[in-house]
Amino acid sequence: MLKLCEKLTELDFLPDDPYAARISALAKTYGFGHNFVLFWVQYIEDEAVASVSRIDGNMSICCTEKADFDELKEFVKTVGFASLSCRNKVLEKIGLTATKSSYIVKYNGVSSPADPCVRWDYDKKEVYSLLGDCGFEMGDYGSFLADYCSKLNKGAAKLAVCADTELDACASALFIGEKSVLLGAVATRETARGKGYASKLVKALADSFESESVYLFCRNDSLLDFYKKIGFEYDGIWAEYVD
Repeated sequence: MLKLCEKLTELDFLPDDPYAARISALAKTYGFGHNFVLFWVQYIEDEAVASVSRIDGNMSICCTEKADFDELKEFVKTVGFASLSCRNKVLEKIGLTATKSSYIVKYNGVSSPADPCVRWDYDKKEVYSLLGDCGFEMGDYGSFLADYCSKLNKGAAKLAVCADTELDACASALFIGEKSVLLGAVATRETARGKGYASKLVKALADSFESESVYLFCRNDSLLDFYKKIGFEYDGIWAEYVD
């Protein structure tokens, strides 16, 4: 049975997983009782086994092995979504084929002091501009700022940059959950590429989390070797289905 989630502690069961990080961080940021963001928990004999979030039509699913996938299939169809993100094996179990997918990598590196070039805050408008220049789909600045700053203020996100006279590179912990963290939005200014900024930022972020598992979605297959060199290893396939 799927029930509407009403408090953060109902999500304590979420496993160590990148989608758990996303769901938990969204709940921490926006709370409950809003129409634009909703959370559900699936129970089997009073045991929580799966969670679904939907924010502005974009749905995510995180499951344990005990989840009722037939019920989840009917639920997402009935509730509706614009896009659905989860591990590819979950998507297949609810009868959908990924529109796009690639690798999930998990950090297993040795912690070391952050490089002196790494800074932990910067002008958000310059970060927004750099991400747009590097091909990220950003939407309008107002929406980006409201969402990103809300997560930063709630401790559900973290920013790292390399900047001298201007912003050279950025990376973020996009979703900080209770057991896991999802990194992303890694970008380097074209004229600053080849200096190792991206690897310094990603490693500094990964090393800054002592008790949480750290994940990253590798959107380009050719980047897998890059992330392996800084301590990440393959952990499955992420998938997105667009309705």
